[in-house]
Amino acid sequence: MKKNIKDKIFILVFMLILIVPFATMNFKHNQTSEIDNKVLTEFPELSLSSETIETIEDYVDDRVGFREQAIAIYTNSVDKLFGVMIHPLFMYGKEGHIFYKDPDYISAYQRLNTDEEYLDDLTDFLVKTNEYLSKKNIKFLYYLCPDKKTIYPEYFPDSIHVKEDNTPVISYMKDKLSKTDIEYVIPNEELLEAKKSQVVYNKMYDATHWNEFGSFLAHKLLDKHIQNWFDDVKPLTEDDFSLEYVKMTNLDTSDFPIDDDVPVYTLNVDTSEDATEYLEPALDINTTTFYAHFMNPNVENGKKLLIFTDSYFATYHKYYNNRFSEVYYVHRQNYDFVQYIVDLVFPDAVIFETAERSISSEMLALCDFKDCYYETSYDGSYERKEPEFDLSYTVTDVKGVRVDGNKIFINPEGGESIVSIGGIMNDYNACKDLNIYMIIDGNYVETDYCMLHRLAVEEGLKRFSMNIQRRFVAPGEIELIAVDEATKTEYHIDTFEVEYGN
Repeated sequence: MKKNIKDKIFILVFMLILIVPFATMNFKHNQTSEIDNKVLTEFPELSLSSETIETIEDYVDDRVGFREQAIAIYTNSVDKLFGVMIHPLFMYGKEGHIFYKDPDYISAYQRLNTDEEYLDDLTDFLVKTNEYLSKKNIKFLYYLCPDKKTIYPEYFPDSIHVKEDNTPVISYMKDKLSKTDIEYVIPNEELLEAKKSQVVYNKMYDATHWNEFGSFLAHKLLDKHIQNWFDDVKPLTEDDFSLEYVKMTNLDTSDFPIDDDVPVYTLNVDTSEDATEYLEPALDINTTTFYAHFMNPNVENGKKLLIFTDSYFATYHKYYNNRFSEVYYVHRQNYDFVQYIVDLVFPDAVIFETAERSISSEMLALCDFKDCYYETSYDGSYERKEPEFDLSYTVTDVKGVRVDGNKIFINPEGGESIVSIGGIMNDYNACKDLNIYMIIDGNYVETDYCMLHRLAVEEGLKRFSMNIQRRFVAPGEIELIAVDEATKTEYHIDTFEVEYGN
């Protein structure tokens, strides 16, 4: 009888072990796992293909009940018993240092994936960007942020060998950029020197980025350029910050246990206002990840800073928000929209930042810098003539206003934060080599940019797009003109009358 009861209890427990994890599966959409910082697989459309079957298997593996608890118990046990890190994103180096373990990251450390052709394309993009901005009297700087593996290679696992004869990304980029007019900062030498007296990348916490000491040094180097550009921007100084050490007990991206005292700088007084929600919903760009916009009415210099960033710069608003009247942060994945954004915000300076590891990994898949296009800036200096060809156009899309013929009506009670009027020139052959500009408040603003240009070439159309922040639009006139660079000639297309009205 007792044996019978024990057997039944055993069967019940066994059945619960089988059933409960599946009964508690996570069926919600757009879920992320905290333990390993991954997006959980979504259930596929049903079919008999092998890919669908594999996706269903991944779906079950990702969403089965108690998955995170099981992973935590396993990883913590292996760490404590054997000193081995079982984690999808990170690995132990020497003396307990934690490093990113992405295959591309490791290959970059080994100098096995320096894609010189891609780096040439990136440099060419930076040269074109610099030339475009220089013609508009906008300062430009490129910033390459070194990886922890570059600054602390002595802690990388001995089992991973370096092909010493090959060129690393940083060396190649320094050589390329030194032959251009681009201002740039690549602070590997400064960080290597600084690490002799202080820790510039944490031992364990946030293994993919520099720490506060490293970041402050890096931004001070950038500030040297800013101080050379502008005499009315306050210098970056530690006097404006308080320093404390915070004990971190988990990795920044998962629940993996650590013990690391991390330095944190806090701005003593932040007088900036977060204006991110003003433009973000209306922006026509690839991604609004990292997008932020700050305004500071207490800063009277009127200077605007635009930073194209990835995760290295994206969290360091505190270094700029009290020093510029406006600061914009945009993901550098929007490289095809540089001209579009510049014409929206009228910056005084543009920073384009990339992480070292990104150049050898995700940028290769997401950022194609080959054949990037900038519409030439124009200052109104060419002779205006009557056209002998068709300059008619068709409006294709309108946002933020109402267009009726050549009348533009702005709702005085509000509306979208970006006024956008897109169109197509009707005679493609006559207009394909012309540049289209708008004149607003005496400013000549380009109406083309790389992403729009790529689309127009693909479709065989001559497109234009007028984009203005609504707060910069008032009753008056906006003129649309065409310019022939070959003959140095300007042509009138149309004049829009801007009025308040629904």
